[in-house]
Amino acid sequence: MVSITSSGLGSGMDINGLVTKLVEAEKAPAVTRLDKAEAKIQARISAYGSFKSALSAVRDSLAVLGKAQTFQKVSATSSDNTVLTATAGINADAGKYRMEVQRLAQNHALSSKSHDSASAVVGSGTLTIKFGTTQYDAGTDTYAGFTQNPDKGTLTLTIDDSNNTLTGIRDAINKSAAGVTASIVYNGSGHQLVLNSTDSGAKNSLQIAVTDTSDGNNTDNLGLSALAFNQTATHLTQNQVAQDAQLSINGLAVNSSTNTITDALKGVTLNLQQAQVGKFVSLDVSYADTDVKTAVSTFVDKFNELARNVSTAATYDPQTRTAGILLGESTVINTMSRLRAELGKTVTGLTGTTRSLADIGITTQKDGTLSFDSAKLSKAYATDRTAVAALFAVTGRPSDSSNLYVSSTRDTLAGQYGVEVTQSASQGLLSGSSVVGGVFPLAVSEPNNSLKIKVNGVQSGSITLTPTSYASGSELAAELQTRINGDSTLRLSGTAVKVSFSNDQFQIQSNSYGASSQVEITGINAQLSASLGLATGVGVAGHNVTGTINGEVAEGDGQVLTAISGSAKGLSLLMEGSRTGTRGTVDFTRGIMEQINSVLSAALDNNGMLAVRTKGLSTSITDITRQRTDLSTRMETYQRQLYIRFNAMDSMMGKLQATSTYLTQQITALNAANKQN
Repeated sequence: MVSITSSGLGSGMDINGLVTKLVEAEKAPAVTRLDKAEAKIQARISAYGSFKSALSAVRDSLAVLGKAQTFQKVSATSSDNTVLTATAGINADAGKYRMEVQRLAQNHALSSKSHDSASAVVGSGTLTIKFGTTQYDAGTDTYAGFTQNPDKGTLTLTIDDSNNTLTGIRDAINKSAAGVTASIVYNGSGHQLVLNSTDSGAKNSLQIAVTDTSDGNNTDNLGLSALAFNQTATHLTQNQVAQDAQLSINGLAVNSSTNTITDALKGVTLNLQQAQVGKFVSLDVSYADTDVKTAVSTFVDKFNELARNVSTAATYDPQTRTAGILLGESTVINTMSRLRAELGKTVTGLTGTTRSLADIGITTQKDGTLSFDSAKLSKAYATDRTAVAALFAVTGRPSDSSNLYVSSTRDTLAGQYGVEVTQSASQGLLSGSSVVGGVFPLAVSEPNNSLKIKVNGVQSGSITLTPTSYASGSELAAELQTRINGDSTLRLSGTAVKVSFSNDQFQIQSNSYGASSQVEITGINAQLSASLGLATGVGVAGHNVTGTINGEVAEGDGQVLTAISGSAKGLSLLMEGSRTGTRGTVDFTRGIMEQINSVLSAALDNNGMLAVRTKGLSTSITDITRQRTDLSTRMETYQRQLYIRFNAMDSMMGKLQATSTYLTQQITALNAANKQN
């Protein structure tokens, strides 16, 4: 405000007080109007904030309901967790089982003779470790035979001056990460090398062959030969036999190479804890709806909090004759109207008794809130849990169990689509020329025992077969498979093959499907090539699945068939098996949660309706701030003008008073003079 220029000295008036009161009187109505306007806008911004928070809470609750796995939980309950525990996957079948754990699976464990120190030199040469089923009697030290496990690779290690100590051999074995672990144990008087197969089970026992550079064999117990454990020499001590787990399920005998059994009961993983012959444990596998109930209840609670928020902020109370701060706001009205419309819809693509929220116990009450009947949800879930899942989440439900729903896109429309396979996916296959079966037993010897192979575009290193006499084609096929799959480059890339011997010929097949699946022999010793009927060259490449979805040509990638046009565009299915022709239908639904989330996103996103509305209100606050500044400037001008006027008046009054005083003095003087005369 302007500075004080007069205090009423001329007139004797309180000019400062008069000006202040006049300015306040002029300013007060405008300030009151701006304060009321700002308070109302701030209240609306706060109300929108509460509305936004309530909407966000509803959207957060949808995150769980929008996931298919929420509706796929299966429980597996054991009557005695000290004997066995279990977990169930989404594809498990409900049922009750009576189980007896008779024996636990074990890893094979071998130990060397005692050495003076961990740095003691053992010897040099080559260690070849294979995995398979061993016929060995520790009591009589009788090694009767070995059958190689074709699913496991073969480990060959060169032991020389750089690693020929107990510690060096341990580290070389562990560095290979090839299915066997090594450690050094001090037994109180010496150090022993202890070898354990990584995997348990009878088919994963260890066979160790040694080529000792000191004498070229492993028959003695000297040098590297001391680590031999095979049909010709058993210099290692067997501390633990490799054995399978044994149990009975409802009286049916089951063997397993591990104590974690995944293939005995569909979708159920059994974890054996201890063997107790004669003790029976009950296992109850059932569909669990606890998580579903919790998720649905949370959604209902959050929606009701939203409904109550709107009831307070956006409605008129006839009893108190007061209107909510957001009454008539289109953003609130439109959002709530769209939400309620989606909640009442029937999901397109669903048939049967579960097609809407009302079918699982969610209904709208008179006050706009939701009620939830959990018993009705439990009944619907027990009848068809996949339908309950489809009610909420985006999912596909194939009628053919050999088809699996993989994914979809925003382009995929809800509906039922027929599926047909015109050509099933295949794996790359290389077939050798015929080998007369009578050539077996077949001797493979050095240096004519190596080859190189490329699988799915991944080139192997040099693959060396064990030089020995193979009794049959299947035995040599197992050796080929383990050697190829044991190649470090192929193993690290996740590439593997299956080798078989049938109709007097070897066949090498890639484990993957599709056009990129291919097997190629890139190098092979001439004598080995003649013996095996395998030559350098490329085998027959695999091919992708071909077929139609909804009658329109789909795109294949390996075993996955994807619709590329039409209503089903973006729908991907995994086509298992080799069956061609009609493969049933897939019911695809988008669920109500996606649409509800779309409504919420339209309101809550950074450029959504709420952001636009609150931005507009914030602009109004800014405008009020500007009006306050303008008012302050105007009042300063008004005050200045008042001071100018009052100061002029005060000056004039001062002059008039001075004149009055002069005249009074003159008159007084005249009166005095007249009296004297």
